[in-house]
Amino acid sequence: GIFSDKIRMRKIFVILGMAFASAAAFFVFVFPNPYALLVTRALGGVAASAWVTFTILGAAYYSPENTGKCMGHLSACNAFGRMAALLAGGLIAQQLGLEYAFLLGGIFGLIGMAASFLITEKKPSPEIKPPTLADLLLVAKNKQLVWCSILGILFNFIVFATTFGFIPLAASQLNATQFHLGLLGVVSTLPTILFAPLAGTIMPRKLGVKATLTIGFMLAAAGSAAVVFSSTLTILFIVQIIGSIGAAILGTLLLALCISDIPPLSRAAAMGFYQAVYGIGMFLGPVITGQISYAFGLNAAFIFTAFIGIIGAVLINVLKISSRAKI
Repeated sequence: GIFSDKIRMRKIFVILGMAFASAAAFFVFVFPNPYALLVTRALGGVAASAWVTFTILGAAYYSPENTGKCMGHLSACNAFGRMAALLAGGLIAQQLGLEYAFLLGGIFGLIGMAASFLITEKKPSPEIKPPTLADLLLVAKNKQLVWCSILGILFNFIVFATTFGFIPLAASQLNATQFHLGLLGVVSTLPTILFAPLAGTIMPRKLGVKATLTIGFMLAAAGSAAVVFSSTLTILFIVQIIGSIGAAILGTLLLALCISDIPPLSRAAAMGFYQAVYGIGMFLGPVITGQISYAFGLNAAFIFTAFIGIIGAVLINVLKISSRAKI
């Protein structure tokens, strides 16, 4: 993010991100072994870092007051891609073999890379001097960015402890088949497609930013706590939808809010800071809830995760974030 702001270019990072994503998938297809999976996860991590400049490039096509609308559209498209990958990849793996799902991913990576060359990037005015490294490092002192990043840790803690963590295990304890687990992935993704655009536009404008974030955390908390009372797969699916709606609201709105108070030439650095910090939640979510689950049982892990959501909801209402912040 800092380097992108310094050279005032975004497109090249999107191209490189797609290239690394494609290479990661092809690597496993060519070398289907556990060591290749380690390499491909590393390559995939590099590819994922391109999301920083991807979001900033997308925001550049919108006016500053429509940043939320942009993030809503990007989040919805991102979720649609994940859902399509779950369905297509699962079908290909079942019919042809697991390695062909990676081949499919590699092919779509190449398609994405080819499409990224068609992006038109607006050149910054030569009269506007690029930010210095000191300017870019100063974004980390922006209070709204810092608070959004802390909320991002809590949000990702919940998501990676539940949706990407122990909810599939809870489903397995209810005798879920591989088909049910795949469908659970679809159910967790669909709310983002539907609610991300609303979370970036209508909801914060009608309800205010703080109220919308509070709703998001409370829904995420409810979705985690209610897993304890899910005695059937049908109930668990409904619970997952509730939690995923909360996650869709939080993911979209925080993505827009973290850069709403940042000058355009420093936004990639700010987005990089935000996404690096919220990665702490991705790590701590599975680790901490895993330890709790091991010591006290799976239900205790879900109750603890719900408590994290409540902390987020309370924290929002004591932060210095304008309830009518323009996003």
